[in-house]
Amino acid sequence: MKVITTRRLRTVPAGIITAAAIASLAGPGTASASLGTQCSGGPITGQGAAVEIVAQRVWTSNFNKSTDNFACSGKQGSKESPVVTYNGTSSGAGLKSWGESGTLSGPVTGFAANNAYVATAEAPNATQVKNITNQESTPTEKTLETLPVAQFSLAVYVNLPTGCTATSAPAPGRLVLSDATLQGIYAGTITTWGQIADNGDTITGAGCSSDPITAVVRKEKAGTTNVLKKYLYLINKSTLTTASGSETWQQLSEGSTLNIVWPTALSLVKTTAEGDNEEAKKVSETPGSIGYSNLAELRETALFSGAGNGAGTAKFWVEIENGSKGSGTKAKVTYADPSSNGDTGPAASANCKSTGYTNGSNPFPPPSVTGLWNEVTTAVPPSTVKEKSYTLCNFTYVLAFTTYSLLPSTTPGEATSVDNFLKFVADKKGGQAELAGADYLAVPKGAVDTALIAGAAAVQF
Repeated sequence: MKVITTRRLRTVPAGIITAAAIASLAGPGTASASLGTQCSGGPITGQGAAVEIVAQRVWTSNFNKSTDNFACSGKQGSKESPVVTYNGTSSGAGLKSWGESGTLSGPVTGFAANNAYVATAEAPNATQVKNITNQESTPTEKTLETLPVAQFSLAVYVNLPTGCTATSAPAPGRLVLSDATLQGIYAGTITTWGQIADNGDTITGAGCSSDPITAVVRKEKAGTTNVLKKYLYLINKSTLTTASGSETWQQLSEGSTLNIVWPTALSLVKTTAEGDNEEAKKVSETPGSIGYSNLAELRETALFSGAGNGAGTAKFWVEIENGSKGSGTKAKVTYADPSSNGDTGPAASANCKSTGYTNGSNPFPPPSVTGLWNEVTTAVPPSTVKEKSYTLCNFTYVLAFTTYSLLPSTTPGEATSVDNFLKFVADKKGGQAELAGADYLAVPKGAVDTALIAGAAAVQF
């Protein structure tokens, strides 16, 4: 199998959202009914991605405390304090609840105050958007919004075989993984710990080099799995043998496989419950294993950083290739940590400040939040470009509607609270500022945050 190693562009593409594009966010029929007075909408609950649990906790808590103009602390609008809660399970569960079931079974459970918005790290593709909008009384295009609400880093972490330790030149007491090694592990072509030999990587301990690598993966359709597989596709665009045939990482990241299918050569175990925390627990319980989780949740588990874990122990998160210095035979691969403060205890920020993004063959970012964001991933530049940030970053999203009245069981109150909450989340001085120190990062300034703000303002009943 041919492995194509690439690097990622440092600069986030600049752009300005046009007035026409912002206006288009409103979508057809949004003027059919107005919202209630700010803060008068009543309690609502969101559902979906585990990757957003920590961010949602910050936002839902501060929504009723903040003095921000878009908050509801009892001092804004109608002077009420409607409570927003969040049920974090998985991106797949959130999408399923709104009618995007794929091959999953079960009824649509959303479109009411107890499931007023959906969070996902897997932006819906065209088919998924159609499946959701088909639940409307009159299926209408451009009514479903995919709002990029935060940047997150996907941390890759390990539990070394029993009695083993590791070190590397760039990250003493830990390992670094090149693009080729990371892809090889999940493709099943790198199968033992001794085969990890990037930039001074050394595994120490009796029999450690020959011990097998076990990948712990999510049992359910998860946004983090989607993000990882899209990233692996940037490294290797060849097909891989799977139980369902011969497929690329891109094909395995979404669609009919529900992103739970992996190459047959990979030695893996699946979690038994939903969520990033469950994956972290499983890796912690499984010597010789590797996993992937949102940095914010992983840090909270304290299983791979902080007291008793981290550098110098068997359990730590790794650094990932982010470019190279020099050229030719003198070129040296560089690596970056998923966190702005490394593998330590205190929460900081996702190390995505200068991470570049692409939208496949289309311009980045998409022209509006009623467009498709499912191809958004990190960029692929010439190998001479050095990325200043971590490369395995992406966006997490909130799905909402421009016209809630088209959905069964919705009310003006529900739409009002969704509108209020998302305006707070989108505000640079509100929800975006509160991501600092929570192991996420605000969305990039410019075209992306402009689209987010416009989309939040377009929510109507």
